[in-house]
Amino acid sequence: MAGLLLAGPAVAAPSEPAVVSIDYCADQYVLALADRAQIHGVSPRARQAFSYHRDRAAGVPVIEPVSEAVLFAAPDLVVRFWGGNQRLVSMLDRTGVDTVNIVYGHDSETIFANLTKVAAALGRTEEAARLIADQRDRMAALEAKPRLGLRALYLTPSGTTGGTGTDIDGMIRLAGLENMAAELGYRGWRTLSLEELVMNPPDVFIGSFFDDRDVARSSWSPARHPRLAAMMGEVRTVPVPGRFLSCSGLFSVDAAEYIRATLDGTR
Repeated sequence: MAGLLLAGPAVAAPSEPAVVSIDYCADQYVLALADRAQIHGVSPRARQAFSYHRDRAAGVPVIEPVSEAVLFAAPDLVVRFWGGNQRLVSMLDRTGVDTVNIVYGHDSETIFANLTKVAAALGRTEEAARLIADQRDRMAALEAKPRLGLRALYLTPSGTTGGTGTDIDGMIRLAGLENMAAELGYRGWRTLSLEELVMNPPDVFIGSFFDDRDVARSSWSPARHPRLAAMMGEVRTVPVPGRFLSCSGLFSVDAAEYIRATLDGTR
């Protein structure tokens, strides 16, 4: 009898509510924190190549972020960042389904606060505490390394770069580099000036999403210019997996570790 019980399907404890996440970033929080038996559904993008926790999403029901589909999944809790609309949120409220809204922000304290909030709603506070402690330890280890004295420029296929006030800026600095976009006075997300780049090339390019067919590539993007292509062949380039660079810096530590290990020759 004991063997039969152990072989049976996992059942979430009464204190752990059934949950559905309705957008890609909410998926990452739920997949990182929830017990598998709690998860009644994730968004259609949870299994995409750029999803950090896509392996954990395997076999989990995919739920469209519309009222009928979400309610059919019978969750006690819905986690969202941008997914759904006010009609859905109102419907969930009327039917007694709790909603946790992830707060936008790329700094570590906002990310940790989001992890803590989602974990509390899921009944998984210890899991969040372990994740946060691990992140703090890894950040401290990166910050203890000597700075490399190199100017780095982040670049996407659309020709976009991240200046001051972006998660990319924090990631570059955490890796021990200087953010060239910030030095140029760029704030937030900006389209790269090819003229400035030709006149003042970086020491390192940090690229991402160039191998992702789902990412839009404008024919007029500076990233398609042959001069920039030649420059990226001449300047050291670190291609960072796209799964590290989504969701407002949630995985910035992973990205910074990847960049630093690549430049140090330890990866």
